[in-house]
Amino acid sequence: MNQTIKSKDWTLLSVAAIICTIVFIFMEIVPAIIAVNKHEYGGKAIPKTVAEERAGAFAAKQTGLTVAKTHAVHQSDKLLAGYLAKEKKTEQFENKYDAKFPVDTFQVNVDFADGQGYGFVYVHMYNEQIVGWNLIVGGTLASQQETLELTNDFLYGDGILQGQDITSATSGRNGELQQRVEGYAVEGANLTIATKAVSLDGKLLLSQYKPSFDVPDTYKSYVKEQDTLAGWLTGIGYAFMSFVLGILAIIYAALYRKHTSFTYGIILTVIFFIAYIIVNLGVMDGMIASQGEVRLDNFMVISVAITTIVLSVAMAVSVYFSLVAGDGLWKAQGRSLWPRMKEPGYGDYVWRSMGLSYLFALIMLGLQPVIFFVLGKLIGTWGATDVTMSPYNMKYLWLMPVLAWAAAISEEAVYRFFGIGLFRRWFRNTFAAAIIPTIVWALGHVMYPFYPSTTRLFELIVIGLIFSFIFVRYGFITAMFTHAIFNSVAVGSSMIFAGGTLNIASAIFFIALPFFIALVMRAWSNRKRTNPPTRSTIHP
Repeated sequence: MNQTIKSKDWTLLSVAAIICTIVFIFMEIVPAIIAVNKHEYGGKAIPKTVAEERAGAFAAKQTGLTVAKTHAVHQSDKLLAGYLAKEKKTEQFENKYDAKFPVDTFQVNVDFADGQGYGFVYVHMYNEQIVGWNLIVGGTLASQQETLELTNDFLYGDGILQGQDITSATSGRNGELQQRVEGYAVEGANLTIATKAVSLDGKLLLSQYKPSFDVPDTYKSYVKEQDTLAGWLTGIGYAFMSFVLGILAIIYAALYRKHTSFTYGIILTVIFFIAYIIVNLGVMDGMIASQGEVRLDNFMVISVAITTIVLSVAMAVSVYFSLVAGDGLWKAQGRSLWPRMKEPGYGDYVWRSMGLSYLFALIMLGLQPVIFFVLGKLIGTWGATDVTMSPYNMKYLWLMPVLAWAAAISEEAVYRFFGIGLFRRWFRNTFAAAIIPTIVWALGHVMYPFYPSTTRLFELIVIGLIFSFIFVRYGFITAMFTHAIFNSVAVGSSMIFAGGTLNIASAIFFIALPFFIALVMRAWSNRKRTNPPTRSTIHP
């Protein structure tokens, strides 16, 4: 376990890490700080509780009914966000229209008392204004003329729109009026307003007001095609192949049981299982937001919770057998890429692995924006929004870095420790063994809102091969720590910009966690050590 790393290697890695850190700061951190400083509200969103209060008061006033319950989630117009990013018109839109027609809102799900109805109220995330609503409260549908008059009174009487009243509209499938407003557009996206009026207890009220900038049909079709492609790539290339790898892990754990132990990896598996449940139950609001205007009920919550637990168990089983089988496969090939805690020199090994991990993580943080920059020039990459993983949809935002660790443990166990070990056994070639599980791993990220949908495939093949090199050259702990630090910085930066003492402290803690783990392991190991390390497990 004597991990011989030459002084020259440390120097080269340190220089590369410094250069890449500078690149990361200037390509990622500085633009983010500039964007926050330029933002009209300083990038600080209102608390969800404020959004719920504003929405509840509005819904009660608008309908005359009693509001029983409110629940806010972060909602976003993914199509518009992506289109503006593609056309580089995001800043123009924010300056001109965001105050009244924001891309991102707090969608507040409202339930009225005594089963009198429910609805959805959209609150501006920064100025607290009500910017849209859809209240399903029964009543009698108003005539088109009545709806048009009520709409004009609201839009022009309250100064939301400037110009002449809308004189014509088309009927939607649910009885709402659809009106395109002239003079309100950014590039090819035009403002369209959907309204509905009902008579409730003799009172005519505007039960629906939903403004949106309608993007061109060509863009909608392209995104739909890309999302379909991403779905197929994820389903077949990632989900199915990961299932196959899980089955193979069970088989090879049994076949190579003489080279390993079934007690191996239990602690790490338990840590992953707990982390995975925390992450998935914590993003329940993201699940709700992704469903759009769907009424939240106990059945949905229970269904999601049960599905999460079942999936967590399946994932934990896969991780466990990947660790056992991976250990057996590598030892059968004469390598020990994850030494036992009881082995002499283990603490020093973990300490050196931690040092390498921070250097590699900094290098990769600098490389990632460069990769995206190159892809932007080559294939025109752009990004949209994803409410499922929005920081605002985390129940406890300070626990979001747990996601970084859950991903690091599972992905390094399945796709590096077991995956590379398996294919190296089959093909006798390390690069061929690395590229196959790397592609499978990368395909698991193509559903992220980047277009073309192959963007993250190309990016993560490069990143994944670097992880593979780190793993094969320096071992499982170095690769896992590197992955965790890399993810923790990405997640932690968004938490720091979100603000809050607890969020910032949590971000810093999880980024520094490998250091504390290595410190404890070295102290524990040195107290128990009786013999010096006897052999190297690190090979070129």
